[in-house]
Amino acid sequence: MNDSSGSNLPSKITVSQRSAVNPGKLLALGYVIVIAVGTGLLSLPFASHGCSLIDALFTATSATCVTGLIVKVTPHDFTLFGQIVILILIQIGGLGYMTLSSALFFLLGRRISLRQRILMKESINFLSYGNLRRFAFMIFKVTMMFEAAGAVILIFWFRFRHGMAWDGAIYHGIFQSVSAFCNAGFSTFPDNLARFKADPLVGLLIPALFIIGGLGFIVISDEWKHMRRETLRIATHTRLVLTTTAVLIIGGTLLILITEFTGVLGDLSWPAKILNAFFTAATPRTAGFNLAGVGGMRVYTLLILMLLMFIGASPGGTGGGIKTTSVALAFAEIGRVLRRRGDVVMMRRTIKPEQIHRATTLVILGGFVVLTSFLLLVIFNRGENVMNCAFEAFSAFGTVGLSTGSATSPYLSFAADLSTWGKLIIILTMFFGRVGTLTLGSALVKNTRSSRIHPAKTNIVVG
Repeated sequence: MNDSSGSNLPSKITVSQRSAVNPGKLLALGYVIVIAVGTGLLSLPFASHGCSLIDALFTATSATCVTGLIVKVTPHDFTLFGQIVILILIQIGGLGYMTLSSALFFLLGRRISLRQRILMKESINFLSYGNLRRFAFMIFKVTMMFEAAGAVILIFWFRFRHGMAWDGAIYHGIFQSVSAFCNAGFSTFPDNLARFKADPLVGLLIPALFIIGGLGFIVISDEWKHMRRETLRIATHTRLVLTTTAVLIIGGTLLILITEFTGVLGDLSWPAKILNAFFTAATPRTAGFNLAGVGGMRVYTLLILMLLMFIGASPGGTGGGIKTTSVALAFAEIGRVLRRRGDVVMMRRTIKPEQIHRATTLVILGGFVVLTSFLLLVIFNRGENVMNCAFEAFSAFGTVGLSTGSATSPYLSFAADLSTWGKLIIILTMFFGRVGTLTLGSALVKNTRSSRIHPAKTNIVVG
């Protein structure tokens, strides 16, 4: 396959080449470096009005992992310099540092090495090694386009609808737009977006940005090519992502409207109820913004949100979680087993067994990470606030940022009430959620060459 850079690139990479590069280890190391630099910058005296090292590390991790859990009130506890550092970390985390570097190489006309291609493919879940540099530049352009469009609309809306001064409207508009498209959930308003619970433009534009960002750049690229008639039909991956996303958002909206009709939505008009229910169902897809207060929601509503946070966004996007396609494939595999069929068939296409195995592995590993994080939080929290611990663990893994809230401040996440050990657990959970369980697993587990000698097969009683 001939890449746009002019170099011949094989469509497949051998096992020896992949093991030599170990993309999982290098990707994880890259994110560690970004977080470390961010922690150092946020620890500077002129970056905040007093911030401990653990809180700086927590904030840098939350921003880089585009989570949005906060232990310091962003507009109050950080200076303008600190807030800009957070915004830059959000942008790096949302796009991925490999995407940014590859896009820069494209602009400079430089070639990218085989190692960079492998890392790029791993970081965005691209399906082939061809045209990665051009695809990275497309991601960069699409991101800038949506963030700029969202910022312009918000700037004029904040200025003329809410009477903000031009400088405040520009700053708030840019920050909210970047944070929304990157699914970060950080806000320059202390109450997040609660003040806009009856504002239809904010209630629709912000979800539009983080839904598009969460769909994945592979889906955006495929839709764009289809609209321009460069392809005859939409890819199966795109159709599966769009269908699953629609089902989760519509189903979540109806469930939340039912469970909170007389709860946190009780004092709102019918249009505002529907708007807030939609926003609340969409934001667990790793966005983290909120109109209605999560802390005042009923337990069964929190369980619905935890499930949505665990699923998260779609592959190749700016969100976390186990991904929509993983859930869809896992349920398809369950259906295949129950029907005793030979292959998994979705949308008139047979799914490859290795993709089914990858999806089920992601679900299992994700569940293991969340359960471990929850149990450790309960232990370090001495068995108190069990539901809060569970919700925070799901939110951290899904890189969502929703929280039941702190007991000391209405503007902080529950993580602010945790000890240093508790905050470290949340930090690691956010890191796992952003980098990916399979990526970190490949970084931690040593690859071994397959042997030509296969042990005899046996049967295990299951079920």
